Amino acid sequence: MPENSAKRDPFRWTILGLICVSHVIAAAAQYGINTLAPFYKDELGLSRAQVGLFFSAFYLAMTGASFGTGWLADRFGVRKTTMLGHLGVGICITAAAVSPSFASAALSFFLAGFGYSFLNPASTIGVMTWFHRDERATAMGIKQTGVPGGGVLAAVLAPSLVLVIGWRGSLAALGIINFAFGFLFALLWREPANPLADSEREKSADGATPALDLWALLPISCATGIYLIGQIVLITYVPLYLKDVMGYSSHWASQALALTQAGAMVGRVGWGVASDRLFGGRRKIVLIVIGMLSVVLIAALSLMDRHSSYLLLLPILFLSGVSLVGYQGVSYALIGEISGKARTGAGLGMMITVNAAATTLGTPMFGYIVDRTGSYPLAWQILAGAITVGIIGVAFLLKEPPRAARATV
Repeated sequence: MPENSAKRDPFRWTILGLICVSHVIAAAAQYGINTLAPFYKDELGLSRAQVGLFFSAFYLAMTGASFGTGWLADRFGVRKTTMLGHLGVGICITAAAVSPSFASAALSFFLAGFGYSFLNPASTIGVMTWFHRDERATAMGIKQTGVPGGGVLAAVLAPSLVLVIGWRGSLAALGIINFAFGFLFALLWREPANPLADSEREKSADGATPALDLWALLPISCATGIYLIGQIVLITYVPLYLKDVMGYSSHWASQALALTQAGAMVGRVGWGVASDRLFGGRRKIVLIVIGMLSVVLIAALSLMDRHSSYLLLLPILFLSGVSLVGYQGVSYALIGEISGKARTGAGLGMMITVNAAATTLGTPMFGYIVDRTGSYPLAWQILAGAITVGIIGVAFLLKEPPRAARATV
């Protein structure tokens, strides 16, 4: 059935809400690791490096397992893999809360990251299953707002619970909430009554689903890897930049970063709407526009100094969040369309793996450049140059699926 004449189930928005709640609850457990660090650091006698290793262990498992868990999501479906992900996060975060040592807590956080790795592929498959192409980037962007939303929930809920039940009880509560929600998600999830038709490009002559086209996914995976370096660098180093170079207090530096996160939430929805409506479902041109805007903003950030106006800095930080932290809904939609619904989980898993490798190398490199040269402006300018390379890769190497072939996907 052609997409424009296909009946659209209004329940799809309820499903999207369920997916968003899933992201919020899982991300709250993830961000709880850092949010509660001031409470458990001294009690456990940990160094700052050891505290950092907790989150690194979680992230390492999450990214390293994403390709395999994406394949499992394709095979077993959204309900089972999402439930398994929340149960894994819940059990392991709760185990970390009662761990008697650094080693056992680090192992628990590592296994929690493995559980979390099920959730992004599964939720992306859910959007691909329920939403037509002309709504898909918007839906992807909305679902991705659940991640910063989880950070807000952790920041509000976890410290408040510490006052009542201590940090161990607070961390365990985040785990128990995930464990319980796994069963609730399985109870509430359902598949669409009239699944969207697969495009012909997803099936071979004998009707079998073809293997994942890794070469088609490589350009978007590498380009978004560079974009993600910019995103993580922005979130990690902006507070230090504002304090060390521009002379702001730690309080105001943190408030400015919150503005960047607010921009991210706007961007994740706004770019999806722009891709679906303004650009007629095209993704490539939107990613190029995002990259060009990011280069201009990062270059502008490199020109800031102690004499720069705060009123000039705020729009730069907000728009940097809109662009560099807000692009992912569009890229996730494109990954699904290149991979096809039957291979969305594996395709997204490949992109996350490549992105993680790029970020693992690129983010510390930014700090190394600053340490060696003593110059944040130079590091920002090199980052802008790297993003330019990503834009060129998108422009010349990325091939979107033909529009006619995608019409029913």
